[in-house]
Amino acid sequence: MFELGTTYSREVIHGQVGGNLQSYLPNVGGVVVAACLTPDANPEAPLVILVGTGEQIERSGGLLAAQQTPVPTFIKRETNKWEYVGHYRPVRVSSDPDEIQGHAEKSGRDDITQIIYMEQVVPG
Repeated sequence: MFELGTTYSREVIHGQVGGNLQSYLPNVGGVVVAACLTPDANPEAPLVILVGTGEQIERSGGLLAAQQTPVPTFIKRETNKWEYVGHYRPVRVSSDPDEIQGHAEKSGRDDITQIIYMEQVVPG
């Protein structure tokens, strides 16, 4: 489906997995189908996803946090160039204020509501 280290447009990613073209966690039928992360908003991606505020953002973060299905994960490298870095799944979720504060300081963000810790899954 996707090749490690190769960049794809959001249109190509959407064509393969579906979901919303703008969402950082596009989902279909209540299942997150990809993670499209920007280094400025998620400096420790793909191992740490910082969920911000907003109804759709928080809903998508909650969906990912609750699922065990690995998702193809992409990091934005340039305008409309998203590098496939592997399949990842959530292993731990935190809403602890002290943990959030630490990530807020590292990322320069003040809108973090939840932290999703991810692990790479080797396709088998």
